[in-house]
Amino acid sequence: MADIEQFAKQVAEDFRERQKGTPERFNLDLPEKAVVDLVKAAFYASMIPDEEVWPSVSLMCYKKGAKTDFHFLFSQPVEVSAQQIAKLAHGVVPDSHLCCVCENGSVSIAGIHVTILNELRQFGYASGRVGNPLRVTIRGPGHLVVSTGGIGAVYKAGEISKEELLQHGEVMGALARDVHGELQPLTHGVIESVEDVFNDLAEAIHRLGHGGMILVTAQPKKSHFTSFREIDCLLLQQLLIRYWNRVADLNADPGAKQRMRNGEDTKHGLAISSMVSMLEKCVSSIARLAGIDGAIVMDFGCKVVAFNAITTKGSARPDVKLIDIHGREFKYDEVVGNRGSRHQSALIYTMSVPRSFAFVLSQDGAVTAFHNTGKGALVFQCGLRLMKC
Repeated sequence: MADIEQFAKQVAEDFRERQKGTPERFNLDLPEKAVVDLVKAAFYASMIPDEEVWPSVSLMCYKKGAKTDFHFLFSQPVEVSAQQIAKLAHGVVPDSHLCCVCENGSVSIAGIHVTILNELRQFGYASGRVGNPLRVTIRGPGHLVVSTGGIGAVYKAGEISKEELLQHGEVMGALARDVHGELQPLTHGVIESVEDVFNDLAEAIHRLGHGGMILVTAQPKKSHFTSFREIDCLLLQQLLIRYWNRVADLNADPGAKQRMRNGEDTKHGLAISSMVSMLEKCVSSIARLAGIDGAIVMDFGCKVVAFNAITTKGSARPDVKLIDIHGREFKYDEVVGNRGSRHQSALIYTMSVPRSFAFVLSQDGAVTAFHNTGKGALVFQCGLRLMKC
């Protein structure tokens, strides 16, 4: 068992290491005490309910002057305390956050940022996803996830763990490459943000309040499932292609990006912003399909082919070797261990289907990913975390 003081000091050490060599505009220049105090305040805030509703919110840190679009800017900064965080948390919509400003080695809460109104949306789907130097997220009572720019440090029930973010995982990278190979012939040559799109789909499923599963393979077959609701949805594919082609148009126009930054050009920006908004709504709509038990099934062309899918409980292929991302070999029971039926179904499915992927989403935001390479090996990656960096 570890106490919150130990966790906060570990986060402060991770933060200090990651700040080394960080560009000036992202370097918060915070001493250990300021980081420790912020983490502890968030922890104690998580224990303060308001009419039996527990706080759930993210606090993101910015250098003074580096972030001005706090859509609800407080007339005076607010001190970082458990009471203030707990109170303000109930005024922040999902996917938005409390903005903490760092100045002269101290942290204060300066306002609320509404993520969907990000002023850089005209530069693309992932334009607002630059790794924040320090983000503290309250998941529930006594449950914190802290990102110091790419790794999620988790404190829950007195246990500390470190988890890589899903969009940075090796299995997600392999899926992005397969999607790239399938869809590039349909575009003007630009493909980006695939990892972010699938991460947002997983995030949207998580926000439903329960776990879920996403299965992706080249050609899903009915024989892989005991039951499922078959659909033929090309909406995500079509929107992605249109978005990527808009980005290609922007890239092909000399000086367009600089003109947009200067506020002189809105033609490309309006088109891309519109596509980003439609993509986000599409991803949210697909995620709602996870409200019915069973997996969401997609192909490498980002076509949704089924939902409410229950995988066949057949025997896994004995000739498939189970390895982690470091190449270490494991036995079936070592991988599923004490995990639930979703993990078992995902593992059997991917072992049985060459060139397939499965992402199992837990209620607390943890993810396990499986990838059948089609070359006699199944790669699994545990300890992934749903969290925008």
